[in-house]
Amino acid sequence: MTKQEKAVNERSALLKQKMGRNAQKSDEKRGGEEGSFAPRKDSFEDGQNKGRFGSCSMDTCGNKTLKYLKKRLPFLSWITQYKALDLISDCIAGITVGLTVIPQGIAYAAVAGLEAQYGLYSAFMGCFVYCIFGTSKDITIGPTAIMALMTATHAQYGPDYAVLLAFLSGIIILACGLLQLGFLIDFISVPVIAGFTSAAAITIATGQVKALLGIKIDSHHKSHTHLGIVDPWIDVFTNIETTRYQDAILGIVCAIVLLSLRYLNRTSWFKTSDNPNPGLQTLFNKLPINVQHIVSKGVWFLCTARYLDNYRKYIPYIQEVEVNETCIWTITGNIQSGLPPFTPPPFSTVENNSTIPFMEMTKTLGSAIIVIPLIAILESVAIAKAFAGGKPVDASQEMVALGFCNIFGSFVRSMPTTGSFSRTAVNAASGVKSPLSGLFTGGLVILCLGVLIPYCAFIPKATLAAVIITAVIFSVEYHLVMPMWRSKKIDLLPAFVCFFVCVLYELEFGILAGVVVQMLFLIYAAARPKIAVNMRKIEGVDQEYLYICPDQGIIFPSVTYVRNLINKAALKQAGPEIPVVIDCSKINNVDFTAAEGFHAMIADMGKRNTEIYWLNPSPSAAHTLRVIAKDHFRVIYKESELIDETRSQTITPGLPSFSPLVDEEMGPDTNGL
Repeated sequence: MTKQEKAVNERSALLKQKMGRNAQKSDEKRGGEEGSFAPRKDSFEDGQNKGRFGSCSMDTCGNKTLKYLKKRLPFLSWITQYKALDLISDCIAGITVGLTVIPQGIAYAAVAGLEAQYGLYSAFMGCFVYCIFGTSKDITIGPTAIMALMTATHAQYGPDYAVLLAFLSGIIILACGLLQLGFLIDFISVPVIAGFTSAAAITIATGQVKALLGIKIDSHHKSHTHLGIVDPWIDVFTNIETTRYQDAILGIVCAIVLLSLRYLNRTSWFKTSDNPNPGLQTLFNKLPINVQHIVSKGVWFLCTARYLDNYRKYIPYIQEVEVNETCIWTITGNIQSGLPPFTPPPFSTVENNSTIPFMEMTKTLGSAIIVIPLIAILESVAIAKAFAGGKPVDASQEMVALGFCNIFGSFVRSMPTTGSFSRTAVNAASGVKSPLSGLFTGGLVILCLGVLIPYCAFIPKATLAAVIITAVIFSVEYHLVMPMWRSKKIDLLPAFVCFFVCVLYELEFGILAGVVVQMLFLIYAAARPKIAVNMRKIEGVDQEYLYICPDQGIIFPSVTYVRNLINKAALKQAGPEIPVVIDCSKINNVDFTAAEGFHAMIADMGKRNTEIYWLNPSPSAAHTLRVIAKDHFRVIYKESELIDETRSQTITPGLPSFSPLVDEEMGPDTNGL
């Protein structure tokens, strides 16, 4: 018998011995499990217990059905525990939010380029629907500044386009929720979101400057540079001589009042404290407890309802306006009163005495059908997480709720809606207990549509502009620039790309550009993993080897780079007959292309008498590589095994190497090696 045959027989005996030990351990494990389960198995063999088992199955099925219903209809979870005191709290919170959303809705309709009543049409149906499908007690659904701005591009063709956009957005959002596609939001990074929200805030505020100052811009002399916010500013400075001082004074005063009340709401002057600050807080804390409570609540309500307070002072002037039919300010004008008809959204529209079919309308809407649902989901889920108090948020159910809000909203002529951060904060601060507060908010909006609309017609446009500007300027997230600069400067690139494309072109393309840049970063990181390369020596033995350690999984974009790097390192640092050890502890994924590349690399190394060993591969990576490389895939589980492997290669040159068997459940057994 030759030396090679003896070596093969010894190795075969070693493998059989190893397989025997693994099989014995597996039998013992299965035996123990069967022994522990045997009494339970026997207990179900009599007819009575089988009947019980059948009953348990029916109960389990019923529990699963109820659990699914509670997941899709969250109001079933809290309605059974609802109390009268909760109703009072929800009533107060709902009315407070309603007082906020009425002026905001009218203002956001102006941002969207729609008539004022469309802002109110968008403010009540979402409140009703979210009571049934929503999971957060704090969120209020309705018109927002960003949704209005993104709708404005398409509302210029007519309100039917805005209503259809709400319907299509709802369908897409609902589909994403039912298909559990909430993970798609994770591909929009914080820098991109910051750039988008900041650009949207600046764009909205820029568009309201002319109304704030009462500037009249001749449509025949508008700027046409097509550079986003540049055109409105050119128009403002070109027509600055048309400024109406009455509107300018009113708008600036209203803005100062709103900002002052916002600051007052954030001070500690009217808050009870054991260690009050010198000054007004000290005087406040000397008052009786009951008086402190009344004053504190009064100040809070004044600051919270500051938007409505700006309009309240013009009500006495309305009678004079009606008599004289003149007004020193530019006012909103007539607003259509009454509730909107409950009809399906328009799947066609009439324009210039010709009918525009559905497909033509969707073609006009273009990318907004995808971008607006994405932004709506992003806003709503982010708000839900912000007010969840550390509890997990069911993003998919939030998408289902938001989808239904937009779908049903389109039946009452609503434009696209989403969660509002400012109104959600008001709702939470008002002591809301459940989503039922939306009934009171929506009811108040309906009351306004039916009764108060004639008074809303006399709201000055300068006041609306002040409301919008003071609401959005705090969305400019300039405070994130320095942390990104100090932590990772490269993250500023997608933020600024998104920001400048948004302010100089269009919001849809801006957020798309930011996401593309961020995805390029991810692709580059996957294609160019960091790899540690150094020469090592086994302790106590004069055995050197080249140590390779990638910091992530190896997939098709990176395999060529990794293969070339290992080949160069083996030539320059190790030389021939020095083994290469690839540490797989961080390689959690290997695809087919990568396995083929490694197989070719093994063949290249074999021509130089250089062996490659894989240290601690994961079961999935080992399976993929073993299928492609077959017997040339050699696994070791500690560096000392390298000595035995190199010795066996010296004894049996030219023979294919056998890798030790790996039990994916029990792990490697190296006792016999």
